[in-house]
Amino acid sequence: MADAPWYERLREQWRPEQVRLLIIDEAAPELAAGSKHEFFYSSNVVSWDPLFRAVVDVYFDGEFPPAGADKTPYLARLRDEGVYVIETIPFPVGAYSRGERPHLTARFARSAIERATALQPEGVVIAFNSGLAALGPGLQKAGLRVLHDKPVPFPRGRYREQFIAALNEIVAAQPERAA
Repeated sequence: MADAPWYERLREQWRPEQVRLLIIDEAAPELAAGSKHEFFYSSNVVSWDPLFRAVVDVYFDGEFPPAGADKTPYLARLRDEGVYVIETIPFPVGAYSRGERPHLTARFARSAIERATALQPEGVVIAFNSGLAALGPGLQKAGLRVLHDKPVPFPRGRYREQFIAALNEIVAAQPERAA
């Protein structure tokens, strides 16, 4: 793990014992100016942290952590709830056009399905529009429960409310964990 990308090391720190909800994102995070990273498992909220903020909105009843806030209490609760996030494409895709990204998703779908299967989640949400068609059938064939039958968009910009509504519905439909 010592030579793993920085984001893999961060992610592993927050891996739940039992993954109840696996969220699959499109790609690994971009490096941002000033060493602030738009990554779910970074230590502080950055102003453009859409996936983290949207998931927190669902699990923390509408809370919207400000930029610079320490993510530790949020990440601890999400870990305790069994929420975990992985990416389909194992590197940043900012340099690729929107037209190239579906080809990358297809190229790395098998690896993402294998990683998801190894986590043995109770359910899966694919958090980018083209992901359901690319990953859904393979995840289901591997015996995993994809918890939606319509695409769930990544929660950036105008898609934020749509993502939150979809995730709220998915989470509400899940059985309560035994205490």
